[in-house]
Amino acid sequence: MARAQQTRAPAASRQKRVVLITSEKGGVGKSVTARTLIEHLRASGTRVAAYDADGGVGALLRVLGSRDPDGELLAEQDPAAGVGYYNIRADDERPTLLNCAASGEPLIVHDLAGGSLADLARISDMGEGLDDLLAAFAGQGYRPVVLHLISSEVAATQSVARWLELAGDRVDHVAIRNTRWGKAEADFPFWHGYVDGRGESRGGKVRRRLLDELGGLEISLPALPGGTFAKIDADALPFRVAADAPRLTIAERSHVTRYLRESAVAFEPLRPLLGL
Repeated sequence: MARAQQTRAPAASRQKRVVLITSEKGGVGKSVTARTLIEHLRASGTRVAAYDADGGVGALLRVLGSRDPDGELLAEQDPAAGVGYYNIRADDERPTLLNCAASGEPLIVHDLAGGSLADLARISDMGEGLDDLLAAFAGQGYRPVVLHLISSEVAATQSVARWLELAGDRVDHVAIRNTRWGKAEADFPFWHGYVDGRGESRGGKVRRRLLDELGGLEISLPALPGGTFAKIDADALPFRVAADAPRLTIAERSHVTRYLRESAVAFEPLRPLLGL
């Protein structure tokens, strides 16, 4: 679980950020994105309080959680050093998503479980939207930043549409295309839009609203070769550890080095939204 942190007054110099990495569609790369972003920020000297909303079985905790000298995950985690964790599905743990704002940490990142939007709505709004939750974050001096994972499936785009409907311009929206599904616009038909066999235009409206109406951002997350990622994930290696891991071949380590370099470039436009 997350270690209790002493409450301190909100920083006066700048607005704090709480980042929600989300999609109602499972298997779109939320935890990989969270791992990559948190590693990147911490490696550059940025303090990040990280939380895994999938409880003690979450992928973010498994990889970036603090461990004892025997390599076992610590039950009590300092979110600013490892990964705090809670079960977003559990009534008694769900409020952690909001209560962590009492820490006053300037940058908090939550890796949300797939399909957890309804659970967020239960924290302050009794299941009826996100109005009170967002107001509570604002009252603590936090601006939410929602990172939407985009895959080729229509459900990923529908997830963004639901978030736009509920949160609107009260949060900053960032669409992250996971190029595991490809790099071309045609690989993300429901997000970018396409012309069907009858010559009718379909899709693309959600993207236009996010970018044009709400001033959101769109970035593309690079992809690792499937075999290389599978080996890294099986051993729960942070990417920066994997880049020098002798258990990987030279070619596989070069894949990781390239991934880290391209990810750093992809994340650069996020810095102003993160208060950096």
